[in-house]
Amino acid sequence: MRTFGEVNFSLFLNLMAIPLKTEKLIIEKDNMRIDQLFVQNFKGFEHKTINFSPQFNVLSGDNATGKTAILDALTIGLSALFQGFDNISSRPIKSDEMRHIGYQMGAELKLEPQPPAIVRCSGEVVETRMSWECSLAKSEKSRTTYKNAKPIIDKAKQLLERVRTGDKSLILPVLSYYGTGRLWIQKTERLKTIKPNSRLSEYKGCLEPASDEKRLLRWLKTMEIAALQRKVSIGVLEGLRAAVKNCLEGCESVYFDIPHDKLIATLANEQILPTKMLSDGQRITLGMVADIAHKAASLNPQLENQAAIETPGVVLIDEIDLHLHPNWQRKIINSLKTTFPKIQFIATTHSPFIIQSLREGELIDLNDSEPAEYEDQSIEDIAEYQMGVKIPQRSQRYLEMMATAKEYYHVLEQAKEAPSDEIKRLENRLDQLSAPFSDNIAYHAFLEMQREAAGLRRKSDESH
Repeated sequence: MRTFGEVNFSLFLNLMAIPLKTEKLIIEKDNMRIDQLFVQNFKGFEHKTINFSPQFNVLSGDNATGKTAILDALTIGLSALFQGFDNISSRPIKSDEMRHIGYQMGAELKLEPQPPAIVRCSGEVVETRMSWECSLAKSEKSRTTYKNAKPIIDKAKQLLERVRTGDKSLILPVLSYYGTGRLWIQKTERLKTIKPNSRLSEYKGCLEPASDEKRLLRWLKTMEIAALQRKVSIGVLEGLRAAVKNCLEGCESVYFDIPHDKLIATLANEQILPTKMLSDGQRITLGMVADIAHKAASLNPQLENQAAIETPGVVLIDEIDLHLHPNWQRKIINSLKTTFPKIQFIATTHSPFIIQSLREGELIDLNDSEPAEYEDQSIEDIAEYQMGVKIPQRSQRYLEMMATAKEYYHVLEQAKEAPSDEIKRLENRLDQLSAPFSDNIAYHAFLEMQREAAGLRRKSDESH
C-alpha cells in the first residue's frame, strides 16, 4: 500500500504532465558547442581568435570587418565532423579564401597568397572536449587537409557506429547555416514524399548558406500523410508546430495541406493563408524555425515532441535582422533561445535593436571596441557608441544641413574682410554649399538672406 505522500507525489506528477519513465534518453551534459575559433590567413584575417558564449553570440562591426568570413570559417570547422561519415561532404577551404597581399610593381598589381590558411576550433562535440584544425597549404592545386582534425573525425566514426546499432540514447546535434539568401518561396511543382533514411542523412547540405525549402516541405508533407493514415498525433510534427508558434508572433499553427499541396499558416486573427502570402519577415522566420525544428526531429526522432527543446547543436545566421520589423528584431533572439534552449546560435547583425536585446558576453564587436553591456540601453547610445553613428537622433540630411550652415557662416565671415580678387572664389563656394538644399525652400531662403545681408552676389545676379 502506498503512503499518503506517495499518492500525492504521483498526483502532482500527473497534474504537471511529467511522464514517469525508467529509460532516460535525454543527456544532461553539454552536447555540441564552439568555445573558440582561430583563423590564420583566411580571407581578410592575418590571424584572429574569437571566444564564444554557450548559447547566443552576435557578431557586429562595420562592413568588411569579416562577419560573414567568420561564419564561413565556422562552417569549415564544423563540417570536419563529416569526414567520419559516409557520403557527406565537408566544406573545404577554397583557394580564393586564402589571404592575399597586393602590391604594385610598375604598372602591374601583384597578388601573392599567404599560406597556410588555417581554421582551428575548440569546444564540445557530443560530450567530448576537443580541438581540431583544417588547413590549406597552397593556394593552387591543393586540398584542405584534416591531419590535425583526428579528434573530431574519430568522434564522427563513433557516432556512425552508434547510429548503425540503433542507439536511442544518442542525441545528434543540429548543424545549420542560414545565409542572406534564405528567403524561401514555395514553388508550384507538386512535392514528393520522402522515404525513410539514416538519421545522418540530415547533415547533407546542412552547412550550405542557401535554403533548402523543398526538403523541409517534403518532410512536412510526409509527416502529415503519416498522421492521417495512422490516425495519431505525430510527436515530431507537433514539436515543429510548437516551435513555429513560439517564434512567429501571430501564427497559431502551420500544416501542410495535402489537397492543395501547400504549406498553410493559421494566424491569430483567424486568417488561413498559404505561407507564400506572408510577409518576407514572416516567411524568413517561419522557414528558419521550421527548418531547425525539422532537422532536430529528423536527427532525433526518439525525442518526439521534445526534439526542438532537447536537441543541441550550432546554428549560424547571417544578418539575423534580415527583413524583420524593429519590433520583431527586439524579440527574435529571446524567441530562439526559448524555442531551442540547447542550441548555440552565432549570428551577424547591423541592427541596434538586435544589440539592445543581448545579455552580457553575447556581443562580439569586430570593431575592437571596449566590451560593454547593451541590454536596456537606448538605441541612440548603441548606435552612437557601439556602431559609430554620429548623432543618431537626427537624420543624415539634417546633419549635413547643419554642417553646411556652419561652413556657410564661416565663408560669409571671410568675405567681410576679403580682398576683391578673393570675393569671386568665396561667392562660388557659397553657390556650391547651397545647391544641394535648393529643394528645401525655407532653409535655402534663410541662407540667401544671410548672403544678401553680407553684400555678396549670386551667380544668377551676374547676368543682370
